[in-house]
Amino acid sequence: MMVYSYFPTRFAPRYAGDHPLLRLFPALREVDARATETKLVVAACATAVTLATFLLSYLVSFNLPVFRALKTKEKVFWCLSVVRSAFGAVMVVLSGWYWVMDPTLSQDVVKATTQTSFLTASIIVGFFVFEVTALAISDVVFRTFDPALFAHHWLCLVGCSTMCLYYEIGHFFGIQGVMLEMTTPFSCLCWVLLKSKMAHTTLWKCNQLFLIHLFHMRTIIEGYMLLMTYRQWDSVMANMPVVVFVLLYTQVVLQFVWLTPYWTYKKTSQFFNPIDFNQSAAEKGTKGTYHGKGSTGKRNDTPSSHVKGS
Repeated sequence: MMVYSYFPTRFAPRYAGDHPLLRLFPALREVDARATETKLVVAACATAVTLATFLLSYLVSFNLPVFRALKTKEKVFWCLSVVRSAFGAVMVVLSGWYWVMDPTLSQDVVKATTQTSFLTASIIVGFFVFEVTALAISDVVFRTFDPALFAHHWLCLVGCSTMCLYYEIGHFFGIQGVMLEMTTPFSCLCWVLLKSKMAHTTLWKCNQLFLIHLFHMRTIIEGYMLLMTYRQWDSVMANMPVVVFVLLYTQVVLQFVWLTPYWTYKKTSQFFNPIDFNQSAAEKGTKGTYHGKGSTGKRNDTPSSHVKGS
């Protein structure tokens, strides 16, 4: 994980214009990514695309017998899994670019920004607008509430929008931190295979093993973010507003010392006992719902559940 310390910074200008976003949408090269109007438009487009993906996944999945056999809550959860998988895959590409090809953001973890980091941050905000809206609606409709997931999603939304878009700082943490979503597609596949009665297949076992390793990688990334904070502590203290500091490190520390280790434990135990923890607990009649990543095993599959713990 020391790629930034030794990566030849003279390569940065060469690769900066080759970012996947700019290759896919060349017109973005002429856009003022720092403009408020641009941020709002990109975020709105990201929300719209996310909603369209959700609706499309429902229409396509309805042709599958296993999908039609699910309860209403599980159908919504299935579609949300597709949306989150797509988002996780896209973020691995956009964020991974800075991990491997362009060390710009690591040069100053507080003040360094790029055109594509502004665009990526706007996409992240747009996605989490959809997420918190879906969470609120599902909580009302299905009478569920999970404080941990509620706090997690709102911290992501408020933290990224405040830090990366309003104050225009901390892009290192916002953009590279979203690399943690690399586990999401495989978590979604885990849950879908469970519901498809394929929990004992080689595909499910291989996916689960890979997922467990990715959770360990999350811990490494989170630790690296804290290490970079330590190395550039003077810049953090001098340039980061208190409100941003609190939002950022509440999230990072929460992930590092509690959520990721817990989710890792749950996915490891699930490898040896391939069950849907949420449904299993529901059958026992337990009260309360945890529909977040790494379910605590409390009541049923809710549509706002995050598949990391299913």
